Amino acid sequence: MSTQLTAETLIPLSVPERKKLILHYASLIDATEITDKKLQPAYKYGRIISSIAPAYFRYQIEDKNDNLPFLELEQQSQLIEKKTKKFTSDFINWLKVDFKNKSAILDQHPNPKNLFELCGAKLLVTSNSVTRSLSTKMGRLWEEIADISPYVIIPEFEFQIKIKGIDIIIFSDNTVHFAQLKTLKGTLTGSQKDRAKKELSIHDNPLFVTAFDLGDWTFNDDEIKRMAGKEFWDKIHVDYDLVENHVRNMLQKIDKVFTDLAAGG
Repeated sequence: MSTQLTAETLIPLSVPERKKLILHYASLIDATEITDKKLQPAYKYGRIISSIAPAYFRYQIEDKNDNLPFLELEQQSQLIEKKTKKFTSDFINWLKVDFKNKSAILDQHPNPKNLFELCGAKLLVTSNSVTRSLSTKMGRLWEEIADISPYVIIPEFEFQIKIKGIDIIIFSDNTVHFAQLKTLKGTLTGSQKDRAKKELSIHDNPLFVTAFDLGDWTFNDDEIKRMAGKEFWDKIHVDYDLVENHVRNMLQKIDKVFTDLAAGG
């Protein structure tokens, strides 16, 4: 492959073409120092993206500032609202189908699997799966909201590449950070914490960040900086109050639909 890997050569390419070029150059990286073979591809991708990231970020920042008044709160609000509205619509559609399916199962009096099914308690039967699904799906929403910032690269969006243990790449103070992005400070449990440390520690300047400053930290490591809520959103130049307000509206709408369904509305 004769195409040189630089930000200038990557930017004009389609996303699949970017992926192909990065994968080629990643294949040339020696990752034998990473003893966990499952993390060697992530190390290679990280090395390659790090090499072009500063110039890539500077292009994004200059382009966004030239063509879109990104730092204006009204513009940020519109971009965030667009994403939360789509999420609300998609989740409510899923919710209605899920509730209908579970209600049909209860109405047909199958062999109950738990006390809630035995008693025909539709809301209790569905509530656990709904909150679990909502929490899982919201993880991607934080990435989509963060991606409105030119100080962010989501590898999966920008290059169609999943880097194991890395959700978001951040440019701050002329430094490239590889980070995991979770919803709350207490998201990780026992074995998940150790895995996250291993996944983050193979990259330079790793971060563990959460979208909201809620709960108590369950992740800690002397070598990996943590940040939560407003501190994280400030770092990528997105207004935290806007994020919180739009997410509050989103969850209140979903909650109302769920309540109406449970009431037979």
